[in-house]
Amino acid sequence: MKKFLRILFIILILSLGIITLIRPAGTETNILRAVFAKDQNSDLIVTLSNQYSSKINVIIECSESENCEKTSEKFLGKTDRNIFKSESTDVKTILEGYKKYHRNLLSDSSRKLLAEKDFEAVKQQGYERLLNPLGVSLLPIEEDPFLLFTDYLMNLADGQDYLAAGLINHNEKFYKIIPLTVNRDLALSPTILNTGIKTLNKIKKELSVQNAKIYLTGAPIHSYYASSKSIVEINLICILSTLFIIWLCYFYFRNLKLLIPAMTSLGLGIFTGYAVVSQIFGSIHVLTFVFSTTLIGICIDYSLHYFVEKNLDKIFKSLTVSLLTTVSAFFILLFSGLEMLKQISLYTITGLVTVYLFVVLFYPLICKNLFNNYEKHLSVNIPNKIKALILGLMIVITTAGFYSIKFNDDIKNMYIPSKELMKSENLFKELTNSNYKTSFAVVDGKNIEEILQKEEKLAQNLNTYQSLSKFIPSHKRQDENQKFINELYKTSLKDYASFLTPAQITNLITPKQPEGYLDYNPNSYLSEFMLGNNKSVMVLYDIESPEKIKGEGIQYINLQEDISTKIKECRVHCLKLIFPILTILLILLGIIYRSILKALQITLPSILAACFSIGLVSVCGQEINMFHVMAIYLIMGFGLDYSVFRASGVKNSSGAVILSCATSVFSFALLAFTSFKLISSLGFILAAGLLSSYILSLVLIPSSGFEDKTESI
Repeated sequence: MKKFLRILFIILILSLGIITLIRPAGTETNILRAVFAKDQNSDLIVTLSNQYSSKINVIIECSESENCEKTSEKFLGKTDRNIFKSESTDVKTILEGYKKYHRNLLSDSSRKLLAEKDFEAVKQQGYERLLNPLGVSLLPIEEDPFLLFTDYLMNLADGQDYLAAGLINHNEKFYKIIPLTVNRDLALSPTILNTGIKTLNKIKKELSVQNAKIYLTGAPIHSYYASSKSIVEINLICILSTLFIIWLCYFYFRNLKLLIPAMTSLGLGIFTGYAVVSQIFGSIHVLTFVFSTTLIGICIDYSLHYFVEKNLDKIFKSLTVSLLTTVSAFFILLFSGLEMLKQISLYTITGLVTVYLFVVLFYPLICKNLFNNYEKHLSVNIPNKIKALILGLMIVITTAGFYSIKFNDDIKNMYIPSKELMKSENLFKELTNSNYKTSFAVVDGKNIEEILQKEEKLAQNLNTYQSLSKFIPSHKRQDENQKFINELYKTSLKDYASFLTPAQITNLITPKQPEGYLDYNPNSYLSEFMLGNNKSVMVLYDIESPEKIKGEGIQYINLQEDISTKIKECRVHCLKLIFPILTILLILLGIIYRSILKALQITLPSILAACFSIGLVSVCGQEINMFHVMAIYLIMGFGLDYSVFRASGVKNSSGAVILSCATSVFSFALLAFTSFKLISSLGFILAAGLLSSYILSLVLIPSSGFEDKTESI
């Protein structure tokens, strides 16, 4: 029978490998996909987040204005336009395309005055523009005597005034801002994007000479620095953890050959988990991989217990109970409704079952000649007084932590930028006065004309915004603008424009109108306002009354609030699943040990450890987020094994449990020192949770265990 099962196991592993090679799956890196389901509304939020988190601002600081312009040209000349495009809406960029239809274009303020027939106000504003020593006429004065076209173009930069400002004089220095946008096709290609940003950093260092200094800001810059630093730190941690495991194996077993089957089993677990999840879901989220491969670290327990006992019969029940309890705990996550939790559940279950089967089926064969005569016994006995002291101290910390507990579901709380990046971001805010609270209105329509008319209607209630209709008015509005300007010229031009000849005035009053309209070009920079053929997005600044953003086919989105709300829902959902999981575990262990009290005693260390770790995080002044809550599952998954093996009463199991706890706590404690707050906070809570879970298993479960030696699973 075992021979048949071994052959079947090998066939299944090989089949999974072939299928994975034939149908390779992608990896989802967007953290929002961890909590947002794939539905229309969620896709819209994720798309907007990606689109408006793909902007980079290059700030050039110089003591002389000429150096800013020269450095700006050099920087753009060296920038890879296949990855980054300049998105400046400077009047120089758009002037030529607009000149032909200048009689179709009016700023919102001028249009309102003309609609109200307040020609005197328009005349007064025209005089002010003409007499302004810093003013610029973007058309010959005989074509635009009121400078309405200039007014229109200058007002396009609402909310982005720095784009029209050119050079900025600040604190006796000159600044030039170059806005760059990551090309949409490459925004979700981390390798290409990181290579591009690495090149930008090289250009920055090359051009940051004595007379110029360059700063980079924007979400892609933060992502690059955070990921680059995290990769270095995690690689170092992996090396240190591996060396620690090797040392422990040598210290305890005096035999490094045992690492071969242990690493083989662990590798198979990781592979099968990845293969099954990627084939069923089509792609695997990077956080699923992180959480699940971390949890599969439990599997090393199976190897350690076998190496200590060298007899499968003695530990078979404990291994099986450990597998059943962990699988039961994670099985309920398949019904969570959140794709990432489903992925974690399936990945963990598949990986654990694979490692369990490999240990049970193959270790008796491949480990026969790997053992030597060296044996070392490790055990920990805690006096009753110390047990009471430990338990009391944990209860005090847990109570204090829960009393002062605070939740923070803001995704920004999970990342703290470096001082250099914060300096760049603060400088950008100072230069642009851009402390705006940004939100969005998504507009649906049958065609571009309907979308533009809906945007224009909505804009009547807005002060500061950016939209497609601001750059390309609807045909209806262009017709109206023509009529307004024609009426202005007929009623007021002769009195106003004494500087024009009669012939010039006549040409303005009876113009030859251009054919057609100023139309949207999907290949222009304005395509960033479109989310498909029949959907556009308006960028809104400092909206005080979101309830006013309404209408047929109009959806209001505040990314920060919507994302925080969704993360909160996910956190609450994870918390709600804990009670059903504990109920299942108690029932299962009650059946196995024929006593609900024994079942409670086995699960209690993990429950208390999870509570203690959350309380400790709170006492240390940290706010609890979704990932802290998800860490509870990892603590219970690891910690329950400590209790199960201690309850088995097997003579040498204590040594294996100590080794398992030591390797896990050491690795997670190292993670607590990383610079990326999300990773460091996970490392801290997991190290604290696992250590306390082990200690509590010593305090609450007798060393003799609960096993009836005559029973079998």
